[in-house]
Amino acid sequence: MRKDYYLPFFETVASKGGQHELAAEKIYTMCSDLGGFFLKVAQIIGKPDLAPAAWVRRLVTLYDRAPATPFNDVKLVLETEFGRSIEDIFERFDVESLGSALIAQVMHLI
Repeated sequence: MRKDYYLPFFETVASKGGQHELAAEKIYTMCSDLGGFFLKVAQIIGKPDLAPAAWVRRLVTLYDRAPATPFNDVKLVLETEFGRSIEDIFERFDVESLGSALIAQVMHLI
């Protein structure tokens, strides 16, 4: 068989790998921006038995390294729930979260 017969096939396969990575990045960004339900959808889509390897590599990070909720949003929820400002409740609080996942975010508050 001729060598040039196989070349377009392998180029197509190689380019699809790049397309999967691009698609995975777009899905990750969209779901991260939309948050909540969409993060869960991305987690489900990113399972190894459902998605291409490039998708799994990118979306698996949403299990334990999801985008953090902005501190101002956290502050608003805490102040609404406690009925006082966080300065009155805590001696010290770090604006940066220690970790974030789908339904939880860890912050250092004293």
